[in-house]
Amino acid sequence: MSLALDAQTDIVTTQRIVSDVELKKQQERFGIAVSTDSTNKLDISVTNFGQNPVEISSFWIINKTLSTQPATRYSVNYDDSFVTGGIPSSILSSQSLFMVPDSYDIKVISSLGTIEIAELVVGPGGSSVNDLRSVLVTDPPDVILGQNVTIGMVVTNTGQLKINDVTPSTISVNPPGVVVGSSGPNLSSVDLIPGESFLFLWDYTIDGTADTSIDFSNFATGLDVNNNLIQSNIASDKTVLRDSANSTSSEELIVLTQDLLAKPELFIVMPAPFGESGQQGVWGINVVNPIEKDLEVSKIVITATSTRYTGGDEIFTDNNGNACEAEHVDLSLGGTWSCPMPNQLMWKSLSSPVSVPGLSNVPFLALVEPGFIGSSGDFLETVPVDVSVYTTLGQFGKSGYGTSYNEGSTTLPNVYLTDVPGSSSNANILSSIQGISSGSVIKLNATLTDFDDNLSHVIQATDSRLIINIPKGWTSPSIINAPGFTMDPIETFADGSSQIVGVLNSDIASTADTQTIEFQVTAPTVTSTQLYVMYVLADGISSGDVAIGPLAEIVLQVIP
Repeated sequence: MSLALDAQTDIVTTQRIVSDVELKKQQERFGIAVSTDSTNKLDISVTNFGQNPVEISSFWIINKTLSTQPATRYSVNYDDSFVTGGIPSSILSSQSLFMVPDSYDIKVISSLGTIEIAELVVGPGGSSVNDLRSVLVTDPPDVILGQNVTIGMVVTNTGQLKINDVTPSTISVNPPGVVVGSSGPNLSSVDLIPGESFLFLWDYTIDGTADTSIDFSNFATGLDVNNNLIQSNIASDKTVLRDSANSTSSEELIVLTQDLLAKPELFIVMPAPFGESGQQGVWGINVVNPIEKDLEVSKIVITATSTRYTGGDEIFTDNNGNACEAEHVDLSLGGTWSCPMPNQLMWKSLSSPVSVPGLSNVPFLALVEPGFIGSSGDFLETVPVDVSVYTTLGQFGKSGYGTSYNEGSTTLPNVYLTDVPGSSSNANILSSIQGISSGSVIKLNATLTDFDDNLSHVIQATDSRLIINIPKGWTSPSIINAPGFTMDPIETFADGSSQIVGVLNSDIASTADTQTIEFQVTAPTVTSTQLYVMYVLADGISSGDVAIGPLAEIVLQVIP
């Protein structure tokens, strides 16, 4: 019985000791910071974040650069092993360990078995990088020949003390011959408090051979509170040179290249609002072939969907319910425009489909008379518009467009390009430009008109404007002539695209009042045929406080 009681007492005592150790281990929290001074002398500081003193029993040094080197364990002197709460305490005060420039993992172990790990990279000249971290990023990851790549390096103070005069070094570029120009950094040096970061930026103009991989690398240096040199790790990233035909960067706004899927792209021309009976507005589709193989188009259908639950609205038909009034803008195109069903506008030529050559565009444009609304006088604020095209590559569609409908009491505004400023003639209406020479300066005429000739229905000058969004890569836009507009300053955006905006000086009441912004712009320099989309649109108010929003997605073909 006595032996059994003694054994039971020993078990309980052991369980209490184990439980106490486990509790202390759970409560034990500490962090470490490792560094070297100018002589490569190692220092390990431990900060106790818990409520009980921490006893550090040992630490390991593991060489990550030379993996064949054995991991070495070092004991901590008793006088340095206890760390109370509060300020950092060095556990190597009475030891001197000197490091060879390399990359290391330092593992610090407490007497309770808690392990904390920190990385230490020792550079040449006694510089350490443990308190200064850098990350390098190139944007875009694929850069077109002759264009800019932005280099960003984020430098962070990961230590517990301020680092002064944090300065980026000169960026290393491999191969160096691809750099034709550079600028930056945006700031020469900064001071960083613990936990603070700063983004250094450079711009490099790159040129060379397509598909060349370019490596960028850099590091930063700073001074600790004792004016000892601190160097960050060497951060690196790369970009790949692409010619414009093979660029895959998500930043590229050259919208159509042969890298896209083998399917046609669709871009619309439409009025908004649409609704004055007896008049005709311009509707149409640019069918773009983004691959080198020719395709043929046999049918195009534009569908307008009434949003009124009672139905009875026929957007594409005439007021008598007969076949819709639609006719070619370009009579040489062939095929027939019709309305096979209410709210459907169709071009079809099954026996003689129209060929769209590789890397080019064919516009299918029609002058269309509006239909009627089931309840006269009602206004459909939104009419969703969808497009379908039938080709030798298959049938494809596009949605997300919208117009509005107000029968007989508002304007019929359209936007388009014209080769004669101020013209609304069929022969002069354009929705695409083909064969633009690489790097040439071209003149374009963006036009706003009202195809409704009822003089009481006007596009109001107050707050109405014509807007031209010029795609990225097109440079040096300038206004030649815009007598009907007060021009805002041309705005260039961060991605390289630009915008021209002209505010109407007087109301537009008919085609006789058609207004044009004549402007010129320099086409991109290309080494293969490229297709771009320029958006021409209008914003403002027409009679009866009706918002206008006509749209023309203009396709521009640039050839070498």
